[in-house]
Amino acid sequence: MTRHFFRASAATAALLTSLAAQAQPIDDLPETGRAEAVEEIIILAPVTTRNRTEGINPELVYGQEFFQRFEPLSVGDALKRVPGVSFTSDVGEFDDPGLRGLANGFTQILINGRPIPSAGGGDGTARSVFVDRIPAELVDRIEVIRSPSADIDAQGVAGTINIILKDGANLPDGGYVRGGAIYYRPTVDGDDGTIRGLGAVGYAGSALDDKLSFSVNLNAQQRFNQKFSIQEEFDPDKLANVGAARDALAFDAADSLVGDGEVRAIQSDVRENFDIAVNADIAYRFDAGHDLSLRGFYINTDRTEREDGLVFEDAADNLVEIGAQDTQFDQENFGLDARYTHRLGDATDLFLRAAYTKFDNLQTETDLVAEPGDLAVALPDEAGFRTQYSVAGLPLPGDEQELFDIEDAEWQLEASAERRLTGLAQRLGLADLAAKAGFQARLKDRNSSLQVFGFDDGQVDLSDPTPSDLGGVFDVTENRYDSFVMVTWQLTDRLELETGARFEVTRTTLDGIADGTPRSARTDDFNANPSAHLRYTINDWASARLSYAQTVRRPEFNQRVPFSLDDQPDDLDVTTGNPDLEIETSDGVDAGLEFSLPGRGVMGVNGFYRRVDNVIQLVNLGPTGETEIDDGDVIVGDAFRFDNVGTADVWGVEFDLSTPLGFIGLPDTGLFANYTYLRSELDNTFTQSKVQLNGQPDFVFNVGGTHSVPAWGLSVGASYQRQGDALSYFRDEIQRSSVSGNLEAFVEKRLLPGVILRLSANNILDAETIESEENFDGPITGGQRDNYEIEREEAQRRIQLTLRAVF
Repeated sequence: MTRHFFRASAATAALLTSLAAQAQPIDDLPETGRAEAVEEIIILAPVTTRNRTEGINPELVYGQEFFQRFEPLSVGDALKRVPGVSFTSDVGEFDDPGLRGLANGFTQILINGRPIPSAGGGDGTARSVFVDRIPAELVDRIEVIRSPSADIDAQGVAGTINIILKDGANLPDGGYVRGGAIYYRPTVDGDDGTIRGLGAVGYAGSALDDKLSFSVNLNAQQRFNQKFSIQEEFDPDKLANVGAARDALAFDAADSLVGDGEVRAIQSDVRENFDIAVNADIAYRFDAGHDLSLRGFYINTDRTEREDGLVFEDAADNLVEIGAQDTQFDQENFGLDARYTHRLGDATDLFLRAAYTKFDNLQTETDLVAEPGDLAVALPDEAGFRTQYSVAGLPLPGDEQELFDIEDAEWQLEASAERRLTGLAQRLGLADLAAKAGFQARLKDRNSSLQVFGFDDGQVDLSDPTPSDLGGVFDVTENRYDSFVMVTWQLTDRLELETGARFEVTRTTLDGIADGTPRSARTDDFNANPSAHLRYTINDWASARLSYAQTVRRPEFNQRVPFSLDDQPDDLDVTTGNPDLEIETSDGVDAGLEFSLPGRGVMGVNGFYRRVDNVIQLVNLGPTGETEIDDGDVIVGDAFRFDNVGTADVWGVEFDLSTPLGFIGLPDTGLFANYTYLRSELDNTFTQSKVQLNGQPDFVFNVGGTHSVPAWGLSVGASYQRQGDALSYFRDEIQRSSVSGNLEAFVEKRLLPGVILRLSANNILDAETIESEENFDGPITGGQRDNYEIEREEAQRRIQLTLRAVF
C-alpha cells in the first residue's frame, strides 16, 4: 500500500502543478493587474497547513481553515484528513474515530480540553464519544495529543483528540453567515436523489476597551445517508476459501451463486438527521489581569433510520422473508462551563473551573416482519438488482419494539496553580523552571433502561415488557478524584524537560434489576500515571521529541455489570459482566522529529510503542447445559465472562507533511500528506495464538492539495483517504473488513470581498465496505466451517453548494 500512497501523492502533485502552470504568475502581470492580484491575496485565504506546535509533548494542531474548504458537516467528517485516524463505522458514517487504528475506548475525545458524556455504543454502555453530531462549523481547531501531560485525563491509550470550539477571545470582531444545499446522489435505481439544507451564523465582538469579549455561533443542518447492501451466505464445500466467496458476491441477481441451503439478503438503509447546535461564550479581563469566562453549548439531533430488507433462500429469486426496522433517535447534549484565572504577580497563576454537562438519549426501535405469502409484493424482474426495496407502504405486522433510554449527567470541578520558580532555577543553573499542581473531580450519574415490548393485534403491548439483556434498568455512579503535579525544566536554551504524575481514584457503583431481582456491584480503582516529555531544538528548523506516558482504558459499563446477557455472543450462550475487572494500563513511548519547511511548511515523523496490560476479553467458562436441535445437529450453549487475559503490544510509524510549494516556484499551491504504518500483537483467547487487535487496519494514509489563482479569485483542491484491511477474531467467526478509498474535491470562487461561493463533493469514488466472515459451527480452534458470509455496502455521493459571507 505504500506504493499506492506515493502514486496518489504524485498524481495530486502533478494535478496541482498543471493548474499552477495554467495560471498567470503574479510577477508576469502588468502593474495594474499586479495591484489587483495583491488585493486578491489579502482576501483569499493563504495556503493552509497544520500548525507547528512549540509544546514539549508531541501534538499536532489543525485550524479550522485546514478543513473548511472541503466543507465537512461534522467533526468526524473533518477528522478523515488527520494523520492516523481510522473509522470502524458503517460506510458513509464517521462517528467513532480511532487514533492509530484503535477504537472502542482506546481513543479519548475531549471538548475544550475536558471529557463529555455520550451514549457510546449501540447499547449505550461503551465509553466512546460519537463525533458525527458535533458540527464542524463550531470548531476553532482540532488538537491531536499523541502522548499526554499529567494535567490531561489519562484515558487515551492510543491518544487524545481535543476539539476546541470557537470563542470570542480568540476571534476578530465581526460575523459570518453560511448557507447552502446538499445533493445526495442515490445508491439505488429508481431514485432521483435527495436535497437537504444547511445554515450557520456567528458573531464575535468586544467592548469596554477590549476587556469584554463574546461570541455566539448557531448551526443547523440536515445530514442524510442512504446505503445499499447485498449479503450472501455461501456453502464452504463449494468454494476454496473465503476469498473465493468474496469474489463470487454479485450485485445482480442473475450472477448470484446462492443455491441449496444458502441465503441472500438485500437491504436499503436510509438515515436522516437534523442537527441544531449552539456555542456561546463571554469573557471579562479585569484590570489586575484576572480573567473570568462563561461558556455553553447545546446540540440536539433528531435522527430516523429505516432499513428495508428482503431475504432469499436456496435461489436468487426465492423470497422467504420481508422485513423492516424503524428507529427513532432523540438526542440532546448541553454543557455549561465557568473558568476563572487569578494572577498573583508575574510568577503565579491560579485556575478554578466548574462545569455541568448532560446527555439525554431516547431510542425507539421497531421490527416489522412478514412472510411473502401474507403480502402481495411486486418485485423487479431480476430480484437483487439495484432497486429501492422500500416496503414502507406495506402493512407489515409488528414483531418487536425496543425502548432504550439513557440519561448521563456529570459535574466537573477543578483547581490548579502554576508558578515560575525563577530563583530556584538560577540556583540550579537552569534557564527556567516552572511547576504546576492541581485537583480535578468528575461526578457522573448514568441512568439507563432497555425494555422490549411485543405486539398485540398490531399495537405495542406496553403492559408486558420483556426484561432486557442488560437487566431491564441499571444505574451507574462513577466518581473520579484526580490530582496531578508536573514540573517543566528549561535545562538549556535548546533542551526542555517536562516531568509529571497523575493520580486517579475511581469509585463506581452499579445497581440494577435483572428478571425482577435487584443486583449491585462496587469497584474502587487507583492508578498512578507518570509521564515525561523531552524536547530538543536542534536548530531553527528542526526539533526532536521523546515522550513516555502511562495511560489507561477503563472497562465499558456493561463489562462490569454483574448481569447475564442471554444469546451472547451466540444463540444459547450467556455472557456475564465481571465487577472484579481491572483497568487496562499502558506504558507508551513516542519518539519523533519535526522540521520547518520554507513558507510555513512542516514535516514530521514519529515512532510509537504501547504495551497494554490487563487486556479485557471474553473468556469461555464451559457449557451452560442449554441445548437445542437444529437440522438434526445438537447445539450446546456456553457461558462467557469478561476477564483480564494478558498483554498487547502496539507499535507503528507516523509521517506527515503539510507545506506550500513556494520553494519550487508554486507559492499558491499547497500539499498535505500523511501515512501511518500500524501493527499490534495480542494473545487471543479464541484463536489461542498471537493476532492483531480487532479492527486495527494495517495502515492509514491521506494525500491532497490546494491551489489558488489570486488573479481569478479562484481556488481548487482535492483530498484522498484510505485505510487498510482489518481482521477481527471472535469465538466462532473471523472477520475481514475492507474499506475503499474516499475522494473529496472543492472549487471556490470569490464573488465579492468577504463573499465566497464553494462547490464541494464527497465520496466521488462511491466508497464501499466489504465484510468477509468465515463462520464456524463452534469455537474457531475446534469447530468446522459453517459458512462464508460476505456483505458489500455502498453509500451515496454528496455534492454541496455553499455560500459564505464574512462581515
